[in-house]
Amino acid sequence: TRVLNSYGLSSKIMKEEKDRLSGEDTREGMTAIISIKHGDPQFEGQTKTKLGNSEVRQVVDKLFSEHFERFLYENPQVAR
Repeated sequence: TRVLNSYGLSSKIMKEEKDRLSGEDTREGMTAIISIKHGDPQFEGQTKTKLGNSEVRQVVDKLFSEHFERFLYENPQVAR
């Protein structure tokens, strides 16, 4: 959400701060598949579909944001 709002404002897709997207606006229909290696993975739930290590989440969030932002700027037609 943060990356999309930043991109939207800087590329003039969003005209004002009040046009900002909410998390609910951006999450529906989005899926990311990320592969990592971790020495002691802790999973959430019985299906083990979500990694629960908090230290990993911070790193993944940072890296995903950087790469997603670059993707948006390199692919403005897709970003719109």
